[in-house]
Amino acid sequence: MSTRSNIAIELPKDKDGNKRVKVIYVHSDGYPYGVGQCLVDNYNNRQLAEELFKYGDASYLGDTIEECSFYGRDWDRDEEPAKEYRDEWMYMHHIKGDVFIEYIYIFKDNRWHVATQKSTKVKGGYDGGTLFYYSEFEPVSLNKEYIKYKDKHEKHAEVKMISKIGEMLSGAGFDQDNIEIQGGKAKKAN
Repeated sequence: MSTRSNIAIELPKDKDGNKRVKVIYVHSDGYPYGVGQCLVDNYNNRQLAEELFKYGDASYLGDTIEECSFYGRDWDRDEEPAKEYRDEWMYMHHIKGDVFIEYIYIFKDNRWHVATQKSTKVKGGYDGGTLFYYSEFEPVSLNKEYIKYKDKHEKHAEVKMISKIGEMLSGAGFDQDNIEIQGGKAKKAN
């Protein structure tokens, strides 16, 4: 289990006046004091933020591009390049109903913002009466979860937990070099 997120960057206006949005998926540690803090601490200007979108979807983010784990670059998988949308509204319309993406981050107005997935119960309904939606974007640094946990949380907690699965399986007789996690070979530490 991981806390999944998407990160996006608002591009300069195109010839039609649209501020296109580029988006990638990040599998682990998506909460504001995980991915959010990493973005704020390490990618808090346009030049650094743009670097994150060169390699497509990621397993997790690191303090530098080299420390990030991108599926195409590091997992011997076909790269899933960043997706582009006409603007923020079109992206948010597209993501509507995706119950697996818990947080969405966007770099705009020279800082990172976050929208949090919320749910509410409604009467009846084919899906059991739960309606999922996203909050409005707010600066990550003002997010209540970020403020509450940013100094109390272990960095890459979910990534570390998932890496222990390989160790447990090797203890059960599986060949650790051939264990696949999240659909790719686990990246070995140098």
